[in-house]
Amino acid sequence: MEQKDVVIIGGGPAGLAAVVELHKQGIRNMIILEREAMLGGILRQCIHDGFGLGRFGESEPVRPGICTGVH
Repeated sequence: MEQKDVVIIGGGPAGLAAVVELHKQGIRNMIILEREAMLGGILRQCIHDGFGLGRFGESEPVRPGICTGVH
């Protein structure tokens, strides 16, 4: 099993910000664990399909049962 200095749980905005800050501090041996196929995340408590995604033509349809309020 490969050893890592840091494990980031979640590749959403907070996880990616943590990676950037750790990289600035010289930490390179880290891994991001993300359940989705892509990094970036979308808040699950929202009623829209992402922050600015529609503007860039990369919007995904709202999935019923996911963006329905705070869970």
